[in-house]
Amino acid sequence: MKNTITLHTSRRPGLAAVIAACALAVGSPLLAATASERNTERTAESTGARHKANELSRAFRAAAKGLAPSVVTINTVSKAAAPARMQRGMPMLPPGFQMPMPQQPQQGPARGTGTGVVISRDGYIVTANHVVAGADEIELVFNDGRTAKASIVGLDPGTDIAVLRTEESGLIAASFGDSTALETGEWVVAIGAPFGLEQTVTAGIVSAKGRSDVGLATFENYIQTDAAINPGNSGGPLANLDGEIIGINSAISSRGGGNDGIGFAVPSAVVRRVADAIIADGRVARGYLGIGVQPADSEMLSSLGAEHAAGVLVNRIERGSPAEAAGLKVGDVITAVGGKKVRTPGELVATIGEAVPGSEVDVRALRGGSETRLNAVLAERKDDRTDRGARDAGAKPSPALSRLGFALRALSEQDAVAAGIESDGSVVVVESVADEGAAARAGIRAGDVVRRIGSQDVETIGDAQSAIAAIPQGKAIPALIERDGQTRFVLIRDNDGPSDTRE
Repeated sequence: MKNTITLHTSRRPGLAAVIAACALAVGSPLLAATASERNTERTAESTGARHKANELSRAFRAAAKGLAPSVVTINTVSKAAAPARMQRGMPMLPPGFQMPMPQQPQQGPARGTGTGVVISRDGYIVTANHVVAGADEIELVFNDGRTAKASIVGLDPGTDIAVLRTEESGLIAASFGDSTALETGEWVVAIGAPFGLEQTVTAGIVSAKGRSDVGLATFENYIQTDAAINPGNSGGPLANLDGEIIGINSAISSRGGGNDGIGFAVPSAVVRRVADAIIADGRVARGYLGIGVQPADSEMLSSLGAEHAAGVLVNRIERGSPAEAAGLKVGDVITAVGGKKVRTPGELVATIGEAVPGSEVDVRALRGGSETRLNAVLAERKDDRTDRGARDAGAKPSPALSRLGFALRALSEQDAVAAGIESDGSVVVVESVADEGAAARAGIRAGDVVRRIGSQDVETIGDAQSAIAAIPQGKAIPALIERDGQTRFVLIRDNDGPSDTRE
């Protein structure tokens, strides 16, 4: 007979419960140790956090203290009435943007306040162009209370930078930092006289770099920051935590006139180049390529055979320009200049403008879907160029292109020149546009000059008709239109034809 062993499970407390009971019986040393350890960890974390905060605070203080002797408040007086003063001193701004200067009285001399920074011991000071443009008197106020007069050495509205000169001695110059090495997210400080409050310091981070096409100046390559910039900060330094100038504050995006967390500063790399040129020659020489460009969306690029490209579309080539000599053509999509990628018209303008006249730049472009590399020798940009507008002139009308909703007519070269249209041959102009037609929806107007349709240049009505006939019905038709001396590609969407389908 086999022995049977039966195991019985008792309801005794588990091991954890026994240990806990024992711990309680002897004064809970285990729990007390755990709580003590947690308190120690919290204390260490708090100490570490305070240490890091104090380190950052010390960095802010050091940057502000180091820059303070170099930052000056600028008070200006203009004998002209305030509205005229502001028109001369401030560029036209897009909605929601403004130059951070206080409101001026409407009668009598216009008075303004801004900020500047000393960049050399012999009296040169950098500020924003709109702070001092049109000023008849300029007074500097230093952080130690001294005041001095200053004169304008040179202005550069294209970047909103100006250079002043004072005879005051004992100046302390600030140092420039390298804005090209700046990274988004880095801490920065802004020093200025917002609302006339001298030597005010605000802190923030670099929100973005390379902001162009903002509409504030001709040559835009802004540092964007959330450091508070208010009226009176214009022309003051944006500095890194080493106390080096990495930008000059220029404008703010604001609906109410105060800081909304978006400010723009001209990078120090641009400021140094402009200031050096003004000090040396009293002016800034810039590169000139001689083209007109426009942004291009994916549909426009696809219609030109440049799918998946990122660049700007050439819509005009100046006669006798470096662009013409290099072989650039209307319809090219420029993707890079001088090794720098180009995604917007503003980036292209800034890149060309920063180049030295006479220098050779490598231009990469897409033409019919294939990459073309060209070398262009830049001329010097002339800011006083004026565009000639296209005016209406009499000529016999052509039959209407009813499918697209517009009629064309031809002008001889002599008539075109008389009408102010640049041409070395006959041209085709839009005679009328149907209100509800495809041409009207594309933005075409009577009087527009038709320079190109699809990939074909247009000099006669026959050219236009054959170019349109070569494009299948239902396909969007790219057309190069000139208006008031400015050229631009538009897409005429022929909705009356079969739909454009792609696999």
